[in-house]
Amino acid sequence: MASQGYRDWLKAGKPYSLIRPAKALQKKLRAYGLTVYDYPNDAHLTASTPEDHTPFSVTGWPGLNARWKARALDVMPRSESYAHRKENADIARQIIRDRTAGVPGVMWIKYLNWTDENGTCRQERWTPGHVTRSSTDNGHIHISGRSDVDDDARADDYDPIARMRGKDDDMIDPQQWDDLQWRMDAIFGDQPQIRGGRFTPDKAPELSRNRLHARLNAIDAAMAASANREQALIDAFHAIVASGTSVDTAAVLARIDQRTADVTGLVEQQAARIAELETELAATREAAEANLSPAERAGLNGVPGS
Repeated sequence: MASQGYRDWLKAGKPYSLIRPAKALQKKLRAYGLTVYDYPNDAHLTASTPEDHTPFSVTGWPGLNARWKARALDVMPRSESYAHRKENADIARQIIRDRTAGVPGVMWIKYLNWTDENGTCRQERWTPGHVTRSSTDNGHIHISGRSDVDDDARADDYDPIARMRGKDDDMIDPQQWDDLQWRMDAIFGDQPQIRGGRFTPDKAPELSRNRLHARLNAIDAAMAASANREQALIDAFHAIVASGTSVDTAAVLARIDQRTADVTGLVEQQAARIAELETELAATREAAEANLSPAERAGLNGVPGS
């Protein structure tokens, strides 16, 4: 027998909207060519206990679900082939890992039903602790959202497939970040901006770019200041000579030459280090772009996808 919520929904004109984080994840997955359903079928709508596909669900957690908000997705495998069933299962595994680890982009998820490539179906719940149990909702990934995340923006940039493929900055191995920290220290020295919190995946690219620009500007300033100082020394030397004062000309010129050489050497050393890092960053980007699909590459270059 259909619920009172269903009758109320019909009377209200069938209002329906998908909550923001579910819509964001749906958009990301559809961009890979996956079928991702949200709108409820008749069985969902007329169930005696309407659940999260419906905009009148009574299974809200941690509170009541707002009407007329739906909060569920079904991610379908591309086909029934083993490879596609495994792809679907791997997407589920990535989301489960991220949800359990507290990745912000999936903290809206209440529970997830999924089927592995061998046909075993499970439910993973976070209400609030993570519990795994068996499920009969097999053949796809079902994702249900919490009741308190309707306008949550944290999922806007979350992409489980990119994270599976290692293209998301958050997925970089901690040792790689330590290595990057070491290289940046070698170039920039013991900078308080870095030491204050070390690099994290979300701020390192911007911080590294900012520090590169700052160092380049510092080099330019050092070269200008050095040129001014050396010119001032030369002018002073000529003034002394013009006054008739006895000086060791060779010693003064040698000192000026040595100072110039020292400063030039430091500038060249810093420039070489920066050039080396820029080459490494360019190679890393090129390698990453080589794994992009044409649509992803077009988006990276500012061309809208199809």
